This record gives sequence, C-alpha cells and structure tokens, in this order.
Amino acid sequence: MCLFAEGIYYILALVPVVPFTLLSAIFYPPTTALMIGATLFLVVVWAIQPDPIDDRDAIAVAPGSVLHQWVHALSVAVDGGRIHRIVLTDEVNASAYVSPGFMGLGARRTLSIGLPLLQCLSSSEVRAVVAHELGHFSLRHNRAGHWVYRVRYKWGIYLLAHRSGTDGFIQSAQKLVARWFIPYFLRQSSAWSHQCEYEADACAQRAGLASSLIDALVKVELHHHIEQHAMQRDWVQWKLQSDAPPPNILETTLEHIQRHAAPSFAPMLAAAQARPTRLYDTHPRLQQRADHLRVTIEPPQWHGACAGAEAFPSDWASIFQAHQAAWVGKHRDAWYFAHYRLRWLQAQVDAHPNDVALQAVAMASLSTSTTAVDALKALVADHPANAYLNYELGCALLDSDDEDGIDHLQAAVRLNKKMAVPALRRISEYRLQRDCAQAIERSIRKLDAALRWTDAFFDRDLWSRFANEPLEPLEPAARALFRDAISANPRIDGCWVGSLQSRPIDGHQFKINLVVFRMDGSGELSPHHTEDHMKAHLAHLLETVTRPDELTCVKAVFYTEPLNPRLLQNINKYPEVCIAQPLGAVNQNVIRIDVL
Repeated sequence: MCLFAEGIYYILALVPVVPFTLLSAIFYPPTTALMIGATLFLVVVWAIQPDPIDDRDAIAVAPGSVLHQWVHALSVAVDGGRIHRIVLTDEVNASAYVSPGFMGLGARRTLSIGLPLLQCLSSSEVRAVVAHELGHFSLRHNRAGHWVYRVRYKWGIYLLAHRSGTDGFIQSAQKLVARWFIPYFLRQSSAWSHQCEYEADACAQRAGLASSLIDALVKVELHHHIEQHAMQRDWVQWKLQSDAPPPNILETTLEHIQRHAAPSFAPMLAAAQARPTRLYDTHPRLQQRADHLRVTIEPPQWHGACAGAEAFPSDWASIFQAHQAAWVGKHRDAWYFAHYRLRWLQAQVDAHPNDVALQAVAMASLSTSTTAVDALKALVADHPANAYLNYELGCALLDSDDEDGIDHLQAAVRLNKKMAVPALRRISEYRLQRDCAQAIERSIRKLDAALRWTDAFFDRDLWSRFANEPLEPLEPAARALFRDAISANPRIDGCWVGSLQSRPIDGHQFKINLVVFRMDGSGELSPHHTEDHMKAHLAHLLETVTRPDELTCVKAVFYTEPLNPRLLQNINKYPEVCIAQPLGAVNQNVIRIDVL
C-alpha cells in the first residue's frame, strides 16, 4: 500500500511532464528532450511531495552537551547507530526520524526532543524516552514504519484540505485520491504502528528504563489532561486579565500541573482508558503499554531538578526563557481573541442582567464549571427551538471534550441555517483528530457547501451600498471592545464598522458587518502588519464580539489612497460607526493608481 501511495505521486508528476517532453521533441533531438523531461519530472516530484517533518523552528543542540552524552550512551545500549543531529522543539513530545534528502540521497537521522519534556520530566524519564526513540532506529523502523508514518501524514494533508475552485488538476486529483484511499490505509497501518511502539518500548526496557518510561508517559498524559480539565478556570482568569500571555506562563502552568497532579491522577487514567480511537492514533493506550512492559502505573513524583537543568547545566535558564518567549509569541493571537471574546461575554452579563439566556451563555464560558454548563443544558431543554442557545451549548460541550456538543451544533444549523458556517467549522475542527476519516470527510464537505452558500450573500455592490445606505453601528459593548483592541495598533489610522442587511436569497438574509480601516503602509512591514494578515485579524476580532449568525467583510485602504467621498459622507451621518478617527489628513496628497 505504501508503494501504491508513493506511486501515485510519481504518476501525478508525469501529468505535466509528458506533454512538455513531447513538445520539446519537436524543437530538440530526442535525447535532449528526454533529459528536459527527466529534469522537469524530478522538479515536479520535489515540488508536489510535502515534507512531513517541518523542523525549521527547531533548535539544534551543539555537540558536547550532557544531552549528547546521554544519547550516545543509550545509542550504544540499544544499538541505535549514529545520530546525525539532535534538535529541541516546543512540543510535549519526542520523535526519531530520517530526513531522506533529495530522492532518498543524503539521509540523516534526527532525534527531536520537546523542551516541555525537559522542563517537566526527570533525567531518568527523559533518558527512557530517548531510549524508546532510539529503539526505532535500532529496529530499522525507518525502513517500513517511518514510511507508513510519512504516507499517513502527507496524504492526510489532502484528506483534510478544503476543496477549492482554484485547485489545479494535480491538487484536485491528490484530494480525490486521498479521500478514497486514506481511510482504508489508516485502518490497515494502525496495527503496524502499534507494534512498532511496543518494540521501541522493549528497547527502553533493555536499557533498564521501563519504569521510567511509563512514569514519563504518565506525566505527559497528566499534562494534557490537567490543561484541558482542571486548569480551565485558570486559563479563563488569565485570559480575562490580559490580551497577551504572561511572560512566565510555562513556569506558572507547570506549578499548577504539579498542584493538580494528585487529585487528577485517577480521572486521567479513566479518561485515557475510555478515549476512543482517533484518526492519527499511532500509539497504544497508556495502560496497554504498561501491561506490555509489566510495569504498574504509579502516581508521578515531581521532586528534584528537571532534566533540562541536568542536560544543559550552564545554559538551561537561557534556553528555557527563549522557549517560553517563543511560546508566548506563537500563542499570542489565539490568546488575544479569547481575551476579547471573554470580555464581550462579561459585558453581556453586565449590560443584560435580566436576560436569562445571555447570562447562561456567558457563565458557561466564564466559569467553565459543570454547574454553569448544566444550567445552560437546562435552559436548552426548556427552549429546544432556540438556535443560539443550542449553538453556544454545543461549543461549550466540545470545549470540554463532550461529543454531545455535535448534536446541539447540528440542531442549531437545522433551526437557523445562517449558523451553518461557524457550527460546521466547530464540528470539523473537533472531528479532525477524534473521528474516523469518513466522518471527517463528511464534515469538511458540509463546511465547503456552507461556505459556498454564504459567499453568495456578498453581492458585488456591497461596498457601494455601504457608501450610500443607512448604517447600523455595533452595540456599545462590542464597539468599546473593538476600539480598545485596535487602539494599540500603530498601522491603523482610522477605522469604521457598520452593518447592512444582505440581499435576500431563498428567504434568507444576513446581517453583514463591514469594516473599513486606513492602513499605514510606510516603512518595513512585519508579517503581522501585512494587508492580508490585518484584514484576517480584524475579521476574526469582529467575529468574537458579534453573533454567530452574522457575516463579516473587511476592506483596507492605504493612507496614500483616496477614500470614496461618498463613503466618508455616509459614515459621517452615523458617528457611532466610527471606531477610531484618522489622525492623518484624508484625501490629501494621495495617488489614484487606477488613473495613472
């Protein structure tokens, strides 16, 4: 099956090569045409085959470290062979993989270790994890097992990708083959993947580290469980307090994990045992691995120095601080949107003290307690035809990993088709790592259809209507939050938000929230200040402070470009539409690019 999957890549690569080679044969000798075709074939194969291991952000470990000494000693113990490089990542994971180079030439063995593991595990536990990963090299899993992993990953890219009208022939064919072939391949390869993990565990056992390996797996499982359950209230409070993660977020998180470890141990074991098989599950369950090694699962111990301090005695503090700063930067946007969403919910509570529905929706997100979610469930039971309540309950349940949320989101769509896109997007995101491939494919197909349906409501004269028709401003709480959110952005010089009703289609009509902002494009733009990024940022921000059955559209105007005088005249009629007044002169010393 692996050969079949790889062969498809080469067949697809030949599609553009054959006509080009035949055309070349008209102008060049046959030998030259074949050489041109072969060169083009290699280039196309290289271009269309995604690399399943992206370690561009990984930190290479310089030779001579204590970590290198551990790896060398364990490699000898398990016959892991030569390791070409060791890298540190930001994942709560470790891996061993072979980078094949170009067409399989220049292969290099890489051992990847997550910095969070070095932070929360002991040195013996990290050595056990390393011994397991080196076992994959020792047992030559890269010859078959790693190939399975690569095929699962890269074809999974096309399985999970949305179909688009802009897809070329090759990309469309890849997505079609993936949706037909990958479900069968995943089922067949799962047993092989599990066997590889058991064999690698046995290598750690030969190195005398079986108990330490299970201890490490317990801590990793606890890490995920506590973050998702016991720490939910902590996350909400931190996100309410600031629109950016605290600079010491990882240190604080580890302290909370250690504090919650004892009471969370038994629930974690029960949850790990009951967890259903997921799409990309390549590892056996924790209890299965412990039974295979004949090791009893014990509560974790947190005393002593962390493995990172022992692996890098003089550099660990700086390495960890750099990792923590990178984590903050990576999660800044998601934290930012969560902050304003929670603040908007809090404002709803304060502004509508007698609205039982809004109070229940807000409290389910703000408190994250089972009591608040149960209150929302009771309200939905009393008002089963309320689409908004069903939607919010569905989101709250999925946030707590309760699959019943899917039923409520589907009910919301049946009750109000205008909620189709956000509801189906939440379902699709939930299914991606939890369901079988067929369920994922169905959810993606439904989401694609919903996106095409809503696109029809953005008619061509929408911006002309924005410049001529009456505009409805955001509600006061949302307007204040939106103003607060953009005030610190030095690239925005003027912003307006108003709403219009879309054209009716088949009895449906959306409220469309339109954003116009003036963008200062002078100087060098960072990736966060490009036009596309800022438009997506403002669209997402507006969606956090509006209802799920509304649409959003954003237009950027550079400060060197003219603003439509009719638009300025119309928005000036409705002062509350203005979020931020422009500081610079409007329509002075501008260039009309379209008339040059």
